[in-house]
Amino acid sequence: MRERAESNSRKPYQHGIAAIEAVLVIPVLLALLAGITFFGRYTWHYTAAQKAAHDAARYLATVSQREMKTPGLGGTVAPVLQIAQNIAALETAELHPGPYPPYILVLCQPVQCTGFSVPSRVRVMIQMELTDDIFTPISQLFLGDAQLPLSVDVTLPYVGS
Repeated sequence: MRERAESNSRKPYQHGIAAIEAVLVIPVLLALLAGITFFGRYTWHYTAAQKAAHDAARYLATVSQREMKTPGLGGTVAPVLQIAQNIAALETAELHPGPYPPYILVLCQPVQCTGFSVPSRVRVMIQMELTDDIFTPISQLFLGDAQLPLSVDVTLPYVGS
């Protein structure tokens, strides 16, 4: 009987301790959840940008020399360069990194893709700044107001015949 009376007297204190533990643990768990979610989103954006850059570079690296030497209208870049840029733009269109869209740069090296020469390498770069739209108050504790930069660079040899 005495043991039962002691256990009943401890119950209210146990509820109070559980509430204090919850108050201490929940913010840590939310910060971990925010970090894992943001890291997963960053990895997804990086993977999608890497695939887009690789697909655009692979297209440009395999076009024929005739297509590569076809100049654009009015001395602009070769049409195949614009097609490669469109490939990268379409594949990154589903990404929403933040207030600014991804920046895509397609280059031919060591000469420019003007349609009068054949490059030895092609290069596609995609850059963006990723912001956290889901856990903004928590991520601002770690990142501040800055965005996290993400940059992908793919260079392939030109193998077109």
